[in-house]
Amino acid sequence: MSQPDKVDHPADAWRPGERGARASVPRYSYYALAVLSFVNFLNYIDRQVLPAVATSMLDDPSLGLTDADIGYMEAALLLSFTVLAPIFGRLGDRRPRAKLMAGAAIAWSVATALTGFADRLTPLPHAFGLRVPLVGATLTISGVALTLCAVRACVGVGESAYSTITPSLIADYFPPHRRATALGVFQAAIPMGFALGFVIGGVLAHFFGWRVAFMLVGVPGLVTAVFVWRLREPLRGAMDAHHETAREESGDGHANGSVAAREAAREAARESAVRTVWRILTTRDWLVSTAAYTALTAALGAFATWAVVVLVRDKGMTQTGANITLGVVTLIAGAAGTFGGGWIADRFAARRHDAYFLVCAISTLLGIAPTLLVIVANDARVLIPAVFLAVTLLFVSNAPFHAILLGSVPVGVRAMAVALNIVIIHAFGDAISRALVGVLSDQLRVGRFAPLSAFAAFLGIDSAHHHLSTALLVAPFALCVSTALFFFGARMQSRARV
Repeated sequence: MSQPDKVDHPADAWRPGERGARASVPRYSYYALAVLSFVNFLNYIDRQVLPAVATSMLDDPSLGLTDADIGYMEAALLLSFTVLAPIFGRLGDRRPRAKLMAGAAIAWSVATALTGFADRLTPLPHAFGLRVPLVGATLTISGVALTLCAVRACVGVGESAYSTITPSLIADYFPPHRRATALGVFQAAIPMGFALGFVIGGVLAHFFGWRVAFMLVGVPGLVTAVFVWRLREPLRGAMDAHHETAREESGDGHANGSVAAREAAREAARESAVRTVWRILTTRDWLVSTAAYTALTAALGAFATWAVVVLVRDKGMTQTGANITLGVVTLIAGAAGTFGGGWIADRFAARRHDAYFLVCAISTLLGIAPTLLVIVANDARVLIPAVFLAVTLLFVSNAPFHAILLGSVPVGVRAMAVALNIVIIHAFGDAISRALVGVLSDQLRVGRFAPLSAFAAFLGIDSAHHHLSTALLVAPFALCVSTALFFFGARMQSRARV
């Protein structure tokens, strides 16, 4: 990947005049998007290696891991991710973003490689236990699992910086009418990374063992960090300011629109961190969309961690077959859903003020039935098409959701808005659901949670033998919550427009 010899500054994208508000995007913006998307692709490969090799780790007698331990390791990554996201969000609004992101790529790549042998370095005792009084259960975690949790938490340190800062950088490379599409390209790297994570992790674990899988996938991130380091830093809010200027000169805006927008951005950059957080948390569209996406993230995270294990354990597939199947399906369906969602939302938004919310609501609603079918079905002729349809529909929300997020706050606090969103969707979404499914699976195995078992029996699932599938029933419930909140957001936007 070589950098173009001659490029234009992103601020030149909006030249008011005869091109007006639909001026072309400079070539450098597309180059930057390609670099950022490719590194995001590697990011999600690194993240997905653990679920891809989970069955191998569970079968490794030297580790002695349980389902709950795997869930705790995933939760550790996401909790460190959420704790540090506001710090990097604040830095991202005030410091050169490309340099911060390059350092992040190095951090998560090194931590991923260390996961392969971290258990051999643990000085911790054999096991720890925590009694949970409300449910009458004791949650235990081994010393080996706790060490692996610590290393996975280091992966989250790097990912928190990259995922927090990048959307605000893309927003400064692309004008508003191209932003959801650009974010769709960037977000399409997520399902592609998930897909290749399944395939690469599963194949490497099959031929070389799970330890080598972790060590090898960490290397490319170190190389690509160089390209991120060399990216040019665009002027914050330049695209939005030029957009307002173009609208004014074409008669579509107020005379002082762009001046007010720039002054608001400068004011946001000067305010205290506490005031910035309060401003974001009290922004209606940001709050409702974040709540809806939290529920969606809970469902997606549960499947991201446990899909391979449930296909092997409850559906009768081999580990390699499950990884390759999920990889191919997620690659095609996830990329199509993510990019297609951005493309549809941008075009729908030209006709409806609440388009982004509606696209998220309708796609999530349609995704509930195939998600439930994935859990219930055992016939591959039904199961694989259901996975394809569920992944396509549930990834449609990625781009329009992030367009809502970035468009609801001033340009000077976008990185912090993304950071706070990351804190909420992971702390109250998939950090809980990934661990919860593992804990529920272990508890269902010993006969606990009879109401959930009864509901599973109503759907035709034998919870005594398919306790992991039963535990995954939390995902369709989360999607119902997400759908309701997205529709609520659309209704609020429609009322505000009247």
